[in-house]
Amino acid sequence: MADNHRTSGTIKFVVWTIASVAMIYFVFHSYNSGQMVRWYYYQTKVDGYAINVNSFKDATKEKPAVLDIQPGAQRIEGRVAVPVKKGERLPDGANGVIEKKVLEAGKRAKLDGDKLVVLIPWEIKESKGFKYKDTFIHKGVQTNPWSGVWNVAVVIALGLCLGLMAEGLTDLLGWKIKKIDHYGH
Repeated sequence: MADNHRTSGTIKFVVWTIASVAMIYFVFHSYNSGQMVRWYYYQTKVDGYAINVNSFKDATKEKPAVLDIQPGAQRIEGRVAVPVKKGERLPDGANGVIEKKVLEAGKRAKLDGDKLVVLIPWEIKESKGFKYKDTFIHKGVQTNPWSGVWNVAVVIALGLCLGLMAEGLTDLLGWKIKKIDHYGH
């Protein structure tokens, strides 16, 4: 009987170890390939220019960041701005949109021929007594609501795989974990 229990424990441990390794590989691959970001940063909420905020966070009025406007670009690398319309899919690498009304105001950013000039990448604002740093990150971006659900499902699946792998290991090693009786609960 003990050998049969260890055999089933070995099978359980091997199967769930393979499943756990596959889940961990999937998570790392999704992150490193940019798939997670593409799921989250989904489409535009406004007309404007898709940008990667991280490429110009050090810009100032005295030393503005100049972004090349590249219509139709599928990927944003470096200081690039891609014209987008409301509802369009964001290019890879984009994490914000500078709205046309911001450009028309000309205070934080403006158009200069085929260039987009960012003068103030962030500013301190106040709302309801609280001060906050207002940047272009996530502005004008409609996130995919299912991306959060998917990430939670992946974490639950990984936890299940690791838990069942641990159960298989304890069966394989013949460890008996005694259940503690809790009285009064």
